[in-house]
Amino acid sequence: MVQSACSQLVESYVRWLRERISTADLDGVCEITTPFLDRHNDHMQIYVQRTESGLRLTDDGYTLSDLEASGVDLSSTPQRRALMESVTQGFGVKVEGNELLVHATLEDFPRRKHSLLQAMLAVNDLFVLAPHRVVSVFREDVERFLRERGVRFSHSVKLPGRSGLDHHFDLVVPPSLSRPERLVQAVAHLERPQVASLVYAWTDVHPTRGDAEMHVFLSDETPVRPDLVGAVESFGIHTIRWSERERHIEGLAA
Repeated sequence: MVQSACSQLVESYVRWLRERISTADLDGVCEITTPFLDRHNDHMQIYVQRTESGLRLTDDGYTLSDLEASGVDLSSTPQRRALMESVTQGFGVKVEGNELLVHATLEDFPRRKHSLLQAMLAVNDLFVLAPHRVVSVFREDVERFLRERGVRFSHSVKLPGRSGLDHHFDLVVPPSLSRPERLVQAVAHLERPQVASLVYAWTDVHPTRGDAEMHVFLSDETPVRPDLVGAVESFGIHTIRWSERERHIEGLAA
């Protein structure tokens, strides 16, 4: 392809961007709506305010607040905070409170604006891009929820099965006067491999644990397949959808 054709493609893209960017004045704050979409397919917006030293660009807290509303609080532990900051710092973006922000001058505004948008997209897509982190973060959510409700538990326990193999369980709630031992797993994405793993671990360990119960927390930020839930429950495993966790806490706190 000749250079002139390449230049025309670039100009076409720049024109497309320009046509799809809109602005609004909100009491002296410039709201910029971009053509870039977040995970909800909503157009991403940033807000620009003049300061004594230049310009302050922020997402007004939308990115982190949206994740928190979905049950993911990236500021709840030092490890999560470090994970978030490792992403934002790569774009030169600061985190203040729940805002992602940068400071700019008129000269470097385009570059700084682009950096902020990149950071917003990276944080917004953090769990989609790194599924292993989803599992870790969801497990932390479950632990924090149980801890806040006063549930006693042991963290990350290996238990021997009838086969002689050890099986890892995220949490174990000890027996009480009214309830037996409860084994707890946190599953961020329930798929067929997870079903097979849960069922095998439970059927292998159960004969060695007396009247123990098994409870599985399921992240339902995205729809959970009823057939897979039914398959898990058919083996006597109790499933708890994250959105309905308050309804099940009594069975774990007793």
